[in-house]
Amino acid sequence: MSWQDDLSASFGLSEQQILAFERLQDMLAAPSGRNLTAVTGRERIVNVHFRDSLSLIAFRELGAAANIVDIGSGAGFPGIPLAIAFPEKNVTLVEANGKKCKFLESASRELGLKNVHPVHARAEEAGRSSLRDSFDLALARAVGPLPLVLEYALPLIRIGGSALLQRGAREEGDEELAGGIALQLGGRLDSVTAIESYPGSKNLTVWALVKSGPTPERFPRRPGMAKKRPLKP
Repeated sequence: MSWQDDLSASFGLSEQQILAFERLQDMLAAPSGRNLTAVTGRERIVNVHFRDSLSLIAFRELGAAANIVDIGSGAGFPGIPLAIAFPEKNVTLVEANGKKCKFLESASRELGLKNVHPVHARAEEAGRSSLRDSFDLALARAVGPLPLVLEYALPLIRIGGSALLQRGAREEGDEELAGGIALQLGGRLDSVTAIESYPGSKNLTVWALVKSGPTPERFPRRPGMAKKRPLKP
């Protein structure tokens, strides 16, 4: 079975949606695209970028969300594959790197994704802009340590909204760390799920959080502070 047929069968994608994934694969496999991601080779693009992004379809938080923000989107993952799969959902891609943000803009145009909105900004700036408290769901894939990602994500989510954080292996003490920091930011840790998003993938987890109350106005702190002085439980 071709990857196109497998993706279509696994995620219920139409022929037009598969064509969009083929075009996106071409863009990433081109010399200019290879400068945007460490993942090279057409098969690895399908597995590490497409299948891994689409694995979030299994989570109820995604199904319930109309407005989604992808924090530190990079070359567009998981945001662009999910925007292809769900044209009715609005997907904002926050990316601080200017070159990558230009790619997001051109890819959105070429793929005809009118539901994608790239934003050239640091996550801390986005969290203090009109985007604050705006989203039903925040996504972040391999952006950084848990304290950093939580301080980026929770200010952007409306009360009652959620976050799905795609991460590597769960380490001892991580759940207590995330739970304690989330409380400071107006959220709570809901679940940690081990996944195998593509054949042979290892040590992948999805962390689900709920925004249960307002994030204090002092968060997110000014750019760089979340990394320099990470929050503690």
